Amino acid sequence: MKVQILVNGKEVKLKDFPKRALYNVVLGFLKSLKLEEEPKEVVLKLEVEEEKT
Repeated sequence: MKVQILVNGKEVKLKDFPKRALYNVVLGFLKSLKLEEEPKEVVLKLEVEEEKT
C-alpha cells in the first residue's frame, strides 16, 4: 500500500493510521462506483477554491 499526499507540490508525511484510513476510504468509494475494472493506481487531485468573504 502506497499513499502519498502532496500539498502545493510538497509531500505531507503520513503516519500509519491516516495512511490506512485514507486508503480505505478512497478504495471504498471507488468500489461503490461499480467500475468495469479493478483499480491498480488512483490519482486524486483537489483544487481548493478561495473562500469568499
